[in-house]
Amino acid sequence: MKQTLRLGRVAGIPIGVHWSVLVIMVLLARSLATAVLPADAPGTPRPVAWLFGAAGALLMLLSLLAHELAHALVGRHFGIRVERLTLWLLGGMAEFRDEPPSARADLLVAGAGPLTSVAAAVGFGSVAVLLSAAGGPVAVVVVLLWLTTINLVLAVFNLLPGAPLDGGRVLRAALWWWHGDRARAALTAVRVGHALGVTLILAGLVEVVIFGLVDGLWTALVGWFLLMAAGAEGESVRSRGDAQRQQPKTGAFR
Repeated sequence: MKQTLRLGRVAGIPIGVHWSVLVIMVLLARSLATAVLPADAPGTPRPVAWLFGAAGALLMLLSLLAHELAHALVGRHFGIRVERLTLWLLGGMAEFRDEPPSARADLLVAGAGPLTSVAAAVGFGSVAVLLSAAGGPVAVVVVLLWLTTINLVLAVFNLLPGAPLDGGRVLRAALWWWHGDRARAALTAVRVGHALGVTLILAGLVEVVIFGLVDGLWTALVGWFLLMAAGAEGESVRSRGDAQRQQPKTGAFR
């Protein structure tokens, strides 16, 4: 995943964003300012709503970063070097220089992100409940509850069983453990990711053409990005397999 904008380093890991995450941040801020807050916190002045919308979108970006950092730090625990972290439309991507040493490590690295998103949801939700009980500003409570929901959606969506989503990594780890062939497991996860992307594209087109729902364009766009990302991951898996096959064979008695 190519970085459009580099943000710096966290724990020595280069952090950047793909242009698609900038689009989603604008859409999230707009949704908060023009739909969520007017509906759930009526009377919020428009400039304040946009300010809270921007703050909510920024906190969501930080939640995405925490999600990806969890992958990276757990990977480091298993001796996997981290190339960089890139935030994009579907959340983010931690790019590693090394392969996981075992199916167990693969599973734990994959699961760290969704667990972090669930933890973030619990944190935002707890603060919202406490603030509401204390009679805090309704608009702030609404934004915190929105962040709770978004983080839960992020965790659930990322657990869909198709590469490059975290669920695809979980599927890869499970298949790797089952039959002992990581490359085969990875290609299966990629194929499921392809199928998932195509399904989302078709579902989005059905929403637009048959039901006249403009939101279907968003579903189709997510499917398209997933399809492209799965294709890129498939090429990477095949390239690594070709490189390994081209390496000279060493003696059996080594």
